[in-house]
Amino acid sequence: MVDDEPVIRSLYAEVLEAMGFKVDTASNGVEGLERLKAGAYNLIISDIRMPKLTGIEFLLGSDRVRPGSQERFIFTTGVLDSLNTHEYMIATERPCIMKPAKVDQIQQTILEFLREHGTSPS
Repeated sequence: MVDDEPVIRSLYAEVLEAMGFKVDTASNGVEGLERLKAGAYNLIISDIRMPKLTGIEFLLGSDRVRPGSQERFIFTTGVLDSLNTHEYMIATERPCIMKPAKVDQIQQTILEFLREHGTSPS
């Protein structure tokens, strides 16, 4: 889970761990890329708006660090309407959990993603 808000990172980590995932967290896209260098992930949940490196920039850089990573992204954000056209297209090509989200919405989005991608928690 990559998000600059500690409360959001903590919430998602708890939800993911309860679903059986081993969870790593990062506070921005730069840290997210460092985590990717260390190992592959079945699922990457990233906020779109973060300091240092946005979620979109993190997504775009992820395949350079670990090929195939872009296919593992789910975004989370409070706003989509202020993104530029290119960012919006990238963001909406992937599942996006709108903030604030209820736990069941988070779980449902993750489970649908896992079914579509034939992935299991780890």
